[in-house]
Amino acid sequence: MLRRLAAIAACVIFLAAVPTGSLYVTTLPTGADVWIDGTYVGRSPLVLSGLATGRHTVGLTKTGWDPLQIEVSVVVAQTTLSSTKLDPAKTSARPLPGSIAIHGIPADATLIDGVAAAVSKDGTIPASAGTHELSVRTPRGRITRTVRVWPQTRTDVVLQPEVEALRPSVVAPAEDYLPRSAIHIVGERIVIRYGGHEVVGRIGATTYRVDGKSADYEAPTMIGPRLYLPLELLTMLSSGPR
Repeated sequence: MLRRLAAIAACVIFLAAVPTGSLYVTTLPTGADVWIDGTYVGRSPLVLSGLATGRHTVGLTKTGWDPLQIEVSVVVAQTTLSSTKLDPAKTSARPLPGSIAIHGIPADATLIDGVAAAVSKDGTIPASAGTHELSVRTPRGRITRTVRVWPQTRTDVVLQPEVEALRPSVVAPAEDYLPRSAIHIVGERIVIRYGGHEVVGRIGATTYRVDGKSADYEAPTMIGPRLYLPLELLTMLSSGPR
């Protein structure tokens, strides 16, 4: 009996010592089905904890997009980032449309590629997948931007008159690119620590501190309960360690 108990204890100790790490999977567009080594684990973005260290196969599928398999390496006691841009499926059928949502300045009229655009009941503007010229007439004048629309994906555009000529206007939900644990919001102050970077900003302010240096981006914005950050900044943060 004592020998059996000793053997069980040894197995428990061995299992506890198996090295594990975590994997954070993001995709553009979001909402892709994710498989790890052939097992379905959910939809992107997602964090998987307790994975054995070493090589794993990540499978990604989404309707209207080419399926993809990639190899990742999980490191002990660390979170490995897998950030993947999917390619539209190469079929003869037209790609599914996406939409554009405009925030900030009230718009008197909106045109996409020179054609008046109708706003849906949910406040978004339907648009075919691809690159478009978005023109918005406001009480302060006309604002024009080049906007990329993805199938079945909403592109959010924030308009701020005092900085329109200087900064990109496309923003995205921070949690689609970064784990919640990397985002800290206290009042209007935002601190993000991820991938070896530290970003400090304030809601409504266009000046950030990025790795200790001043940088200008589109201002952080709260849309409902979600934090939106400039896509350029999110792409830099989610691209991996510097």
